[in-house]
Amino acid sequence: MAKNLLILMWCVIVLLVLVSNSSFASMLYWLDLSSSITPQLIIFASVISFLLLCFNIKFGLLLTFISIGLLFTKVPLFSYSVSEVQPAISVFQLNLNYYNPNINNFYQTLATNRAELTVLFEVNDSHRAEFISLRGDYFDYGSAEIEGFPDGIGIISKYPILSRQKHHIFQSSVRGVIIELILAVGDTKVRVFALHPPSPRTQTLWHKRNMMLTQLKNLLESETKVKHTIVLGDFNTNPHSTHFPKITQYSSCYDNSGHYASWAPFSLPNSLYSLIGITIDHCLLSNSVKLNSFSTLPVNGSDHAALLYNLSLRSE
Repeated sequence: MAKNLLILMWCVIVLLVLVSNSSFASMLYWLDLSSSITPQLIIFASVISFLLLCFNIKFGLLLTFISIGLLFTKVPLFSYSVSEVQPAISVFQLNLNYYNPNINNFYQTLATNRAELTVLFEVNDSHRAEFISLRGDYFDYGSAEIEGFPDGIGIISKYPILSRQKHHIFQSSVRGVIIELILAVGDTKVRVFALHPPSPRTQTLWHKRNMMLTQLKNLLESETKVKHTIVLGDFNTNPHSTHFPKITQYSSCYDNSGHYASWAPFSLPNSLYSLIGITIDHCLLSNSVKLNSFSTLPVNGSDHAALLYNLSLRSE
């Protein structure tokens, strides 16, 4: 009885992984959301297959090999980034939480070690002064009253901002924008996109999230004279979803850095964060941009982890 129950559970889990990662899930709300826990489901299936070794070694080994195969094919376990000596752009990216109770401490801490490009989401307009103080002598997008942190996005850049554009995705709505900046990194232009699609708490918000990610894909696939492009965002979706933008000329930090988690609904010890947390904060890089290093950092008062990474621009 126990053996049959374990086999049934293993089959259901593996089937759910395969279906939720297929195009069939693109139109089904709950099936698409279940793709968020693909790594956790595969780990659970692996545990079940180990337990089945107690009943039948050959059969248990077969299911174990299948589970491990799924883990290696669905989850990037290793980093493809290689540290280089050449100068790199340091990036700090975080969903702050509009009502972060530790916001003052956060701004003070971040000010002591500013990245060359800082992109913050859920910036509360009531903390405009703290944001401007953090900016210092750098350049920024969002703090001017005419900009007003659209969708809670605030950007601080060491590099001059040559142009700024706000793409509105939904008619008659102030929410739902994609910010596009052109930065001057020395003599090189770098295009930066920042976005924060809505959390898919309802099917309507799920559709809006998908529309924003589709529009992002269209923008990235459109012709541009700028060689280097960086996308930063709290996508509110995971890299296994069929709605995650997958573009030939771009790679995700998730694929390059190996598996990481950036959000959890409750506090977790660091040792369990990557195992239980979900990956919804992302960066996408054009093929001319190289990821040199990548790490995550838990932040007090936010249910998101910060992404810290260094990028270099390929000259060829």
